[in-house]
Amino acid sequence: MSQLDEWSSEVISVMAEIPEISHLNVAELHNVPLGLLRRNATRLHAICRYKKGVKKTQSLGPTDVRCIDIHPESLTPDWERYARFLLYHEYLHALGYSNHGKEFRRIEALWPDYSANELGKSFSKMLLEKRAKWFWLCPSCERRHLRSRRGNGRYRCRECRVVLKDIPNF
Repeated sequence: MSQLDEWSSEVISVMAEIPEISHLNVAELHNVPLGLLRRNATRLHAICRYKKGVKKTQSLGPTDVRCIDIHPESLTPDWERYARFLLYHEYLHALGYSNHGKEFRRIEALWPDYSANELGKSFSKMLLEKRAKWFWLCPSCERRHLRSRRGNGRYRCRECRVVLKDIPNF
């Protein structure tokens, strides 16, 4: 059993104990295939992919899900808490909460380790730092802005209004 499968089983067990969602098809989540996002993804941390032809406006359940993909970088001991939260988040989508509305956020907040949600910003920053090939430097205040591409010299610092310089980040 892989680490992802193990965490998945643990997350589903916790979900079965949450009274607000225990009446849903939580046990069927074991049948949802799990996969990995591309290693170079920087903005996407996880995704619930529905089967072709499934509309998010209809009543959804785990049988409508093609797979749930999670970022491979989250499967390390440093990000274990966040990976579990990502699985919980995507499993909520699989249970029919297809958007991030008030009801979704209310149910999402029931995860016992809710502070794990706040690790998302740190995870995004880590991914960007790992992948950044360029950074913009403000010649005036010396602020750095990590980038995956060159900026072509047309962007300005928010503070100083000075044109930012493109510098390779090797």
